[in-house]
Amino acid sequence: MRRIVFPDGVVSRDEAEMFIAVAARVANTDEEWTHAFVEAICDYVLSKGKFPGHVDEETASWMMSNFGKDGPRETEVEAVLKVLERAESAPEGLCVFARDRVAALMAGNAVGVAETELVRRCLYASSGSGRTSVTAEEARWLFTLDAESDGRANDAAWGDLFVKAVLCHLMGRRAPELLEANAMMERQAWLNASTPGVGAMLSSIFSGGLNAYKAKIHEDGAVERWEGHYEVANDDAATDAKLTLEEIAWTVGMTKEDGKLTANEKALIAEIREIENGETT
Repeated sequence: MRRIVFPDGVVSRDEAEMFIAVAARVANTDEEWTHAFVEAICDYVLSKGKFPGHVDEETASWMMSNFGKDGPRETEVEAVLKVLERAESAPEGLCVFARDRVAALMAGNAVGVAETELVRRCLYASSGSGRTSVTAEEARWLFTLDAESDGRANDAAWGDLFVKAVLCHLMGRRAPELLEANAMMERQAWLNASTPGVGAMLSSIFSGGLNAYKAKIHEDGAVERWEGHYEVANDDAATDAKLTLEEIAWTVGMTKEDGKLTANEKALIAEIREIENGETT
């Protein structure tokens, strides 16, 4: 299959669907097959659409419809996660789908090191909902996974990730609006524009030498705007890093949602109390 698909450097939809059809007949334990399958799907998905590297709605729908027909397969989960990790942006629906597939793959089993790594990758995939932050939807997903797996012989790494990821949601930096998919694609369109384009802009800045460059960055209050931007960003970061009563109430509410307090939830509450004590001293 490698000889058929990869020599021309382009994976077509027919070829991608051929891989999906074969996947049902190949054992998940075959590492060479998994690698070939994931690479083929990634190459196809990330090359589609108006802007390569950005997953568009149509391609995301194609992926979800093909991977959502039967129970979750490890090769398919790996392909979805790899797409999210490599993509510049992806529809929120694909991020939700990835979380659902990971949850289904983990259902009924103890959470070991491998499962914990899948959850971590799902949370921090570069094109995911919050990128380096953890969104409210992702935090709720963690509570659901925790409730389902509580009482099993889970690895300590799972509890550590649960506590740290929920705290990242409560106290971590919010995802900047500049990284929204639409804004990123608009930026990509500008970069691809023939006129005036990047070259014209740089030429206008540097055509008069260093003095012209200095004048350009100082004109129309450009420096003040950037200083204001970073001042707001720093203020936001400082605000995000503090626990609020609303955030604590939200967390307590989540721990009560299923009617029981899990071991990981107890550890989370203990950590929050430690943070509260540190902030008040």
